[in-house]
Amino acid sequence: MVEIKLAKESQLLEVLYIVRECAQQLLDKGVKYWHNSHGDYANISCDIANQYVYIIFFKKVPAGTLTLKPDENVDNALFIDRLAIFPHYQRRGLAKTMIDFAISEALVQGYQIIRGTIPVDDKALCQMLEDKGFQNRGIVSHVPNEIVKILFEKSLI
Repeated sequence: MVEIKLAKESQLLEVLYIVRECAQQLLDKGVKYWHNSHGDYANISCDIANQYVYIIFFKKVPAGTLTLKPDENVDNALFIDRLAIFPHYQRRGLAKTMIDFAISEALVQGYQIIRGTIPVDDKALCQMLEDKGFQNRGIVSHVPNEIVKILFEKSLI
């Protein structure tokens, strides 16, 4: 019923569509997080080519996406990026499944830390990450007055 696979280059538009719908959902809540610009297209395309992007299928339908890549800021850390579940498939436990998958992949690939950011102080999402053993490291901001992110981190050793 649920399957997670590496995204293929031919699935780029599906990944972009999922990210766009989730970006719109965030914009409707007043949160500017993903821009879905040409830069996103190029970045996601590159990430797919590097085998960093995964798609979760629910009953064989692409329902979400996740990017797992080496963290540029921390040695021996895997970074969770672009975790997005298409709105119709939300509230079915797919985000939890993707987080479990990310932790498993980090362990298999020999990483000692797994990290990621979330765009809003969503109590349910924060609680889910904390239940999975992540620690809330606080707010980090990459672009002043535009994107506020909360960093979560889990030690795997």
